[in-house]
Amino acid sequence: MKNQNQKNVLLHCADYLRWGLLFGICFVFSNVHAQNQVITGTVVDDTGLPLGGVNILIEGTTIGTQTDFDGNYTINAIPGQKLRFSFVGMKSVTVAVANQDTIDLAMESDNQLDNVVVIGYGTKKKSDVISSVTRVETEDLVKVATSDIGEMLRGKAAGVQVTLASGAPGGSSTIRIRGQRSITGGNDPIIIADGVRIGSINDINANDIESLEVLKDAAAQAIYGARASNGVILITTKRGKEGRMSVSYNGFSGLQTINRNFDIYSGEEFARLKREAFRTNNGGVYRPDAEIFSTLELESVENGNYINWEDLILRTGQTQNHALSIASGTEKFSIFSSVNYINTRGVIPNSDYSKVGLRLNADQKIRDWLKIGLNTSFQFSGTNNPNNGGVLLNSITTAPLGRVYNDDGSLRWLPGGFEENKNPLIDLKETTNEIRNRNDILNVFVDVMPFEGFKYRLNASRRSWNYKRYSYNTSRSLAGIARNGQGSGSVQFQDNVEWQIENILTYDFSIKERNHFAVTAVQSVSETEYNNFVNEADRIPNDILGIRGLEGAFLNTPSISGNKRGIVSAVGRVEYDYDNTYYVTVSGRADGSTVFGRNNKWAFFPAASVGWNVHRENFMEDLRAVNTMKLRFSYGSVGNEGISPGQSQSTANQRDYVIDGNRVSGYVPGSTLPNPDLKWETSTTFNAAIDLGFFNNRVTSTVEYYNTRTKDLLVAEALDPSSGYTSKLTNIGEIENAGIEVTLNADIIRKEDFKVNLGASFTKNRNKIISLYGEDADGDGREDDDVLNRRFIGYPIGVFYQYKPVGIFQEGENIAGSAQPLALPGDVRLQDTNGDGVINDQDRVITSQAPDWFGTLSVSAEYKGFDMSADIYTVQGIIRNNPFLYGYQEGGSLRGIKNGIKQNYWTPENPGGDFPRPREGNDPANIYFLGLQDASYVRLQNITLGYTLPEEVLTRFGLSNLRIYTTGSNLITLTDFQSFSPERNPNEYPEPVTVVVGLQFGF
Repeated sequence: MKNQNQKNVLLHCADYLRWGLLFGICFVFSNVHAQNQVITGTVVDDTGLPLGGVNILIEGTTIGTQTDFDGNYTINAIPGQKLRFSFVGMKSVTVAVANQDTIDLAMESDNQLDNVVVIGYGTKKKSDVISSVTRVETEDLVKVATSDIGEMLRGKAAGVQVTLASGAPGGSSTIRIRGQRSITGGNDPIIIADGVRIGSINDINANDIESLEVLKDAAAQAIYGARASNGVILITTKRGKEGRMSVSYNGFSGLQTINRNFDIYSGEEFARLKREAFRTNNGGVYRPDAEIFSTLELESVENGNYINWEDLILRTGQTQNHALSIASGTEKFSIFSSVNYINTRGVIPNSDYSKVGLRLNADQKIRDWLKIGLNTSFQFSGTNNPNNGGVLLNSITTAPLGRVYNDDGSLRWLPGGFEENKNPLIDLKETTNEIRNRNDILNVFVDVMPFEGFKYRLNASRRSWNYKRYSYNTSRSLAGIARNGQGSGSVQFQDNVEWQIENILTYDFSIKERNHFAVTAVQSVSETEYNNFVNEADRIPNDILGIRGLEGAFLNTPSISGNKRGIVSAVGRVEYDYDNTYYVTVSGRADGSTVFGRNNKWAFFPAASVGWNVHRENFMEDLRAVNTMKLRFSYGSVGNEGISPGQSQSTANQRDYVIDGNRVSGYVPGSTLPNPDLKWETSTTFNAAIDLGFFNNRVTSTVEYYNTRTKDLLVAEALDPSSGYTSKLTNIGEIENAGIEVTLNADIIRKEDFKVNLGASFTKNRNKIISLYGEDADGDGREDDDVLNRRFIGYPIGVFYQYKPVGIFQEGENIAGSAQPLALPGDVRLQDTNGDGVINDQDRVITSQAPDWFGTLSVSAEYKGFDMSADIYTVQGIIRNNPFLYGYQEGGSLRGIKNGIKQNYWTPENPGGDFPRPREGNDPANIYFLGLQDASYVRLQNITLGYTLPEEVLTRFGLSNLRIYTTGSNLITLTDFQSFSPERNPNEYPEPVTVVVGLQFGF
């Protein structure tokens, strides 16, 4: 029995072993089969285009692969594992592996806003835009260490030229979109922020900007009609989003210095120049130093103690910028608030700027079909610029000979004892020029959405701007000394209030899926009121009350002015596309403005555009390298109302009379003739463009050609004084701006942890006058030029018209037989343009002031947490006039009285000099014509290095982002123009070199 039981146990064990072995074999086979399960698939983007280079990783392992050029991939995976798909610019996706052997995937853009472009009264997907609209990325703006958004825009958009208006703390820049189109009607673009026209691009804090678009052609601009002829800049500020509250900070602090592309004469060199000037006027014989130098100057010459005014005037500046924002939102309510503080201590002592900006944007969803919103911003700024222009001028031109201080330590008025050279340090201490600004914007809107696709918005806004200026020159200032020890000053108060109400209807709908329509209708009315008060005070007896003692002045001259203007508009636009392939847009805007003559209050501005996404056609399927090919064409008109109210009417002048011993005021007709037919300037533009994308859009490019004709130019026409009037504002002539714009962007390396991007832009604009007055007084069959005002048919609006210097006359030359027989060796030789042996008006040469082209080269790279970006900006073929090369007040006339920019001047011992021989008595002949200089330049505009902490470290501290960075702006400028900046004269506040260290964090 026992044996039988043992036998049964052995049989059971054998069964268990057999089944166990069978189960083990099946398990092993199953496991081996799973490990070798091959999964294939294709990855595309949200437009259906294949994505090459997508990283595919099995989570928890280092096993992975990438998609090929056509978006295809193959990978081995075990059911239950997860595949993680990641690609730069796309949202990462994780997919669980089951028993399938094919996994196809469509990836979405990481930020939908990147594919959305703001247009007039709406938004569109970038692929659907068929007008000329350029978007500037916000992160590119805030990389530039400045308070001026205009300067941040420099080089960021083709066709947009930014030039420095003032480098002083709180200074601004001039923005031109596709050239100058008007002579007197204004050339600044309009700035629209959240649907509200604002006065300056700097009315917005750069850290509050969500998106910034530049509208460049008539199809994009026409919906803004009367004010859009010089281009439109659309700004959308940030809003709260549904989800947890977020806090963000971005701030930097750093130092500012200046570079200058010129040298001034040192003490020894100035003494030598002065000797040469007196030598020329003494028959070529040097005079004794005691006869040409003052006692103070001679003291410097003998002991070698010279004055370096630049070291005394300039200092290292400081700048800081701090921006803090808080955003939160729920399904019903969202809010965004921010505060921004800017403080800059300029490179010239006592020059400074500070600004505080506050913003609050809120949205409340009352019903599914009803929403209200609020956009508000408040800015308060203060600036002090104490006679900066005069201080810089004197620092360059005051002779380096003499003494800065008196024996008691006070500043010496005339360091060298000559009236022409005054101590520039005096006005740094004895003058003030304080400016206080307040900017308020209040915008309320109501959105009503009764059914899908339809929205009505009531948009109401009020913008106010308040400006106060207090200028004072003490009795000890240079102006006070000149007024026998009495002070002077002025106060100015300005305010500007603008309100606007808009009714906006939009309706988007589709017919049979492929036919997409969008209809926009707008009714708008706005009014602006401006007031200005100025009081000039002279001969203030003491400085006890400073600027608040103006009432004690011997002479007070008040001036009061103001105006009001309004505009009423009606807008319509219809957009259609078929299957996101063929596009047509038609728009029109009618504007009525109060500033024009009673016979031409209204104007209508139509526009049309067509587009074709060629890459969506079947015949493009085989061209897999081409992912985007879009053709765009547009034609339309926009207007310019850039004149002041009342300019279509006659003027009247006040006359005072004494009747019966009483003063009585009356008015007599002024010198301006009314023009009831005065009308709008109208700019009509044809635009043609092609957008291209290659290799999964790793390389993208846009090429645009435009031609803009502006007619009915607003110009003050000179009249025969015998008529009783001297001028009349009228519409004349026509101007053309034509050009080409090219942008190129390439992702050289596009991996998850390593990216390199290269970008470039090129802009060439040709501006010329087509017609002026339509007169041919000399009967030569060609329309006459306006020589008096330097306006020439076939040339740009801005030109120089003068003789051309071609060298210096040398000893031994046949000067008597030249076109300048009275010249002397060392004098400037002028070009005999027509070769008739005489220098007269026929020999003058027309030289354009506009650049030949400008462009940018940008590079950026990221490696793990490190990032780097750099922008190189260039302007080529531009000529500017530099008065410091010839002007007496600017020290350029080589008379040995004032110091100036050092030049290689001619002497008998230096016949190779390219500037004329110095003369003490008067300026060298024809030196004025040496003032034109090539102002082309290449600049390292901006370079930034940063490091962002890894995600695991951020999570540990509860942060969403933490980045430290350093930025240098305007670091290197290569130019032949002799100034602090190639865009400004040497006496204008220099553009600083800025180096900052910054911090960004969020949680």
